[in-house]
Amino acid sequence: MTPVATGAARPSTPRAAPRRSRSSVRPALRLVERAPSTRRRRLGRRASIWLSVAMVAGSLLAVVAGDDLVTQGQIRLASINGQLSKATATNKTEQVAVAQKAAPTRVVRIAEAQGLVATPQVNYLPEVPLDVPLPAPQTGPAAPPTRR
Repeated sequence: MTPVATGAARPSTPRAAPRRSRSSVRPALRLVERAPSTRRRRLGRRASIWLSVAMVAGSLLAVVAGDDLVTQGQIRLASINGQLSKATATNKTEQVAVAQKAAPTRVVRIAEAQGLVATPQVNYLPEVPLDVPLPAPQTGPAAPPTRR
């Protein structure tokens, strides 16, 4: 059995979807940004490498500068220690010279040479302890002498 065609009706054919032009097609929605291009990535890597190299070089320069400061300080300390040892030796020598010039036998000999006579007896003063305070001196008016 063949279908009977009627003059009033057209045979049904599947209808094709209407075609849209490329300019009217919307781009697909994107939820995540596109990955950066390889050129941008290379530039970022180069910048980070240069930054790393600069930081390493700067830290090495800082270490060298610090070491130089320490070395200069040690040289200055050694020269000052030398000057101090010379001054200490000179001070000791001068102290010995002063002690020899102030020796009692030398003072007596110089006094006799100038015509003075030495006493036959030496009187020693009593020793006063330095940790015991001395009595305060009287600063008021003097008391009148008493008659007896």
